[in-house]
Amino acid sequence: MDVIQTVEERLSYFGAKIAHIHRETSLDPDPGPEVSELNVSPKIKAALERLGITRLYKYQAEALNLILSKRNVLIVSGTGTGKTEAFLIPLLELALKNSERSVLIYPTKALGRDQLARISRFAEELGLSVGVFDGDTKGEERRRLSEQPPEFLITTPDMLHVGLPLSERYRKLVREAKHFVFDEVHVYDGVLASHLRALSERIRSFDEAHIIGASATVGTTETTFYELFGTDGVILGGSPRRKGMAVHVLVSIGPASRWTVAAYLMATLIRLGLRTIAFVDSQQMAEVVAKLLERFDVSVPVHRAGLRSEERVEIERGLKAGTLSGVVATPTLELGIDIGDLDAAIMVTNPPSFAKYLQRAGRVGRRDRVGYVFTLLGEDPIDSYFLRNPQAFFKRELLPPRVETSNEEVLRAHAAAYLAEKLRVSLGSIPPEWASAVRKLRDEGLARITDGTAFPTSATFNYVKTLKLRGTGAVVSLYHGDRKIGERELPVALYDVYPRAIYYSNKRTFVVKSLDLDKLRADLEFAGEVGYYTRPMYSLHLEEVHPLMERKTTEGLKITYAKVKVREEVNGFFKYSIGGKSERPVEEELYDEPIVFSYWTKGIVTVFPYLEGFTEVDALEAYHATEHVLISAARVAAGAGQTDLMGISYPSGHVVIMDSTVGGSGVAKLLYERFEVARRVAMDILSKCTCEDGCPNCVYSPYCGSGNKYLSRKKSLKLLTSIKGSNQDEEIWGNPVV
Repeated sequence: MDVIQTVEERLSYFGAKIAHIHRETSLDPDPGPEVSELNVSPKIKAALERLGITRLYKYQAEALNLILSKRNVLIVSGTGTGKTEAFLIPLLELALKNSERSVLIYPTKALGRDQLARISRFAEELGLSVGVFDGDTKGEERRRLSEQPPEFLITTPDMLHVGLPLSERYRKLVREAKHFVFDEVHVYDGVLASHLRALSERIRSFDEAHIIGASATVGTTETTFYELFGTDGVILGGSPRRKGMAVHVLVSIGPASRWTVAAYLMATLIRLGLRTIAFVDSQQMAEVVAKLLERFDVSVPVHRAGLRSEERVEIERGLKAGTLSGVVATPTLELGIDIGDLDAAIMVTNPPSFAKYLQRAGRVGRRDRVGYVFTLLGEDPIDSYFLRNPQAFFKRELLPPRVETSNEEVLRAHAAAYLAEKLRVSLGSIPPEWASAVRKLRDEGLARITDGTAFPTSATFNYVKTLKLRGTGAVVSLYHGDRKIGERELPVALYDVYPRAIYYSNKRTFVVKSLDLDKLRADLEFAGEVGYYTRPMYSLHLEEVHPLMERKTTEGLKITYAKVKVREEVNGFFKYSIGGKSERPVEEELYDEPIVFSYWTKGIVTVFPYLEGFTEVDALEAYHATEHVLISAARVAAGAGQTDLMGISYPSGHVVIMDSTVGGSGVAKLLYERFEVARRVAMDILSKCTCEDGCPNCVYSPYCGSGNKYLSRKKSLKLLTSIKGSNQDEEIWGNPVV
């Protein structure tokens, strides 16, 4: 069976074709010492040999020595190369030798519980115990853990966040531990990375807290450990490649609907006997792909956030047991949960970063089996860029996590939790930005300050009970009648549950009857089978700008990183055919009154020059196209996802590119730091497109709130080529386009 040939023949029906094939071979880390040579107790050596481990990799031996010396360390090595053993073996030794306990922090409950058996296998060989304390742990088990503390406690960052201030049992367990391991560090990006930094600050207030991180796919610099954890640490690298062989295939789909092509490709692979996972970043579009699959007589479940735990576990067990032929998944399955041996992965959209691509691709091709990874590339600027430069797709650098340490919403939440945990905090003993957050809590009636010392109030504890780690915005609850069927965080909720929007949940189709932002409630009703899905028509308005830092690029252009207040307005929506061959809208509807939501975030402000001979319309077309192409280029330069950034362009020459997250995610800050790289990628996109003056391959965006009007590829290229500073005033004027 020639999988590639069969796929190419089937995809030709849609005009799609294979553009590039990259073959990846397995690479083991460098070998290290035999177990008998290790500086550990005889019990550890005997246990490892009983478990079939007779030799460590070189990097594992280095990790052993660093951790036994209580050095903070971040371990980075490819999928399947033994990262868990790298931190677990020295922690087992410390537990045996010094009775020192460890807390193992996994980004999700599912992953932590999945790792329980693996860690218990090692611990039980030595008479050591392992326990799980997370949001699903029942009261009786919590009491048992408190009375008989395990040497290894598995938990989540979410539980740490609220458990430390609200649970005396949990607080005692955690405070008495010496070692804290954050596994899957690549997950902590954007807002979640800001939470990790704040959590680490809280943990380091314990005596002698020792911090360890681990990841297969995270970029690092000299400052990465400090940016993530707020303290110094060693970066330790193993193998940059994973174990296992894979065939990576870039598929050019042209103007075809990627959702239809993805469903057809998945059906084809499953019929060829390949157990397949399709990754979709959007929960709603994952549901669309699953519904389209049924048109090709194939049915698979959707694995996404918000499933009941029993539904999620059933899917994972079915995959592991081989009773399911495939699954459509949001990023929930890019983590290391054991779902058995998969043969093929489909990236329905180009993943937000190369790290995420590698993490998802690592799901297939294990245990000496060849894995197939298909990435669908369409007509947007970055997809076109990689179709022209396929080698560049696989030679991208792994970028370090994006950490916005000054996210005020994050600091506010952690300052309140820290105050509730400690009960009294001297403002002089905490970082200035934390002290500022405590004062703001005081101003809001959520804390009391006397003579420079802060104290919690009953309102502090009530507020802490509402805290969540997975974001910073308010949450809209979704109801079907009296039954809650889901929730969406603002501002993302504006793009999913606007009035008359089609909303999918568990392959059921709903239509949004109403959205009440004051009550944070959306009411939905069954829609039956409809032949379309919807996307919002929106506009952005800049309300306030507070500069935080500024610099000049190598071309002399002044760019400012700022705190900005933005107002979003949803003015209507577009309808798209659910089974069509094209991704172009078939209809649009406008509202009588827009839906409005304002919030603070972070962004970069640039003032581009006014070029001689340009009319006001010419200038606006140049600025708007430049905004679009820089946001596209940020996917290469800053590892941005398609919806991580948003922008506004003004006829005054001001182009503002912002994080689409309340408080900021760190993506705009990374773009600020790597602006020159983004400009080079943008110029490559503009100069190599062969269109007349604008198309989906260069300056059009599916997320443009202005319907891709006022765009000129040629004028944008002239603008970016001619930059030698700015001749514009600092004042913003004119009607913006987005």
